[in-house]
Amino acid sequence: MDQADSISTAPPGPRVTALIVSFNCVAPLRRCLKSLLASRQRETLEILAVDQGSSDGSNRVDEEFNDVTVLRLPHYIGLTRARNIGIRTAKGEHLLFLTPDVEVQPDTVAALADTLAARPDALAVCPMLVDEEGKAAPQVFRLPGKDDLYRVWRGGELEALPIPDLAGDPVAVELSSGKALLIRKQTLQGINYLDEKFGEHWIDAEVCYEIRRAGKKILLLPQTRAVVQTGGLWRPSTSAERAAFAADCALGAAAYLKKHEGFGAGLGLQVKATLRAVAAAVGGSLVCSDLAYRWGLVARLFAGQKLDGGTQSM
Repeated sequence: MDQADSISTAPPGPRVTALIVSFNCVAPLRRCLKSLLASRQRETLEILAVDQGSSDGSNRVDEEFNDVTVLRLPHYIGLTRARNIGIRTAKGEHLLFLTPDVEVQPDTVAALADTLAARPDALAVCPMLVDEEGKAAPQVFRLPGKDDLYRVWRGGELEALPIPDLAGDPVAVELSSGKALLIRKQTLQGINYLDEKFGEHWIDAEVCYEIRRAGKKILLLPQTRAVVQTGGLWRPSTSAERAAFAADCALGAAAYLKKHEGFGAGLGLQVKATLRAVAAAVGGSLVCSDLAYRWGLVARLFAGQKLDGGTQSM
């Protein structure tokens, strides 16, 4: 067989790569992978997990699921860098970002890919997220402004918008939950992958902003479902972990504002967050309240230390 025949008969690559970033969440990760393995058109789906140094077995799920590839990182490097490593490894034409607590239905992945292929006005699509009882989960938001970003850093939440008609046609949304999003790999390559000015927080808002700026849509498919399970995901618990994630949230918000509302807006939020953290640390020192967290947060904000693997400790 000559080279031309070999090229023409080579099997096509996967249509979709499901990309899951994991850390100490082996139970929900197993459920997520089982649901993907039961997908229709399974032969067109690559399943890739990027594990950030788990100690609970999440980094060894490929021993249980032979058709799953695990990229083992030595320690926690944040969502943005971990996804970029997965994107560069992925073979699929489309990338399906999933969090480990999401379980797709058998038709979910194929329906998302079919819709994206049929809609040149869209660069990304997402399924309707429902809870274990079938009730719609909060998923649709407006792109955040500086007040929204600061409120979330202080422990608030983005205000969810009303869920579209569950039996309706695809609807354009500004910002969808980062728990499940299908996007063309070419789109991410076109913006030089995910912006690593972000660590753990706000990278999903950044991607949605770039899609909107390109004049394209993110479509939510009300009749295509995925289930969000309750519990099982790792949460920061030690003072060092909590400080690392809180600082990353503020620094990610500042990076978002610097890009889209000007350097001064982003710097203003970072200074405001830092001054508040200093005041809380000084107040906490008077009553000896959670000093490791409070001063750890101040140190990280002053240093601009986001979650990116620059140091192994969180």
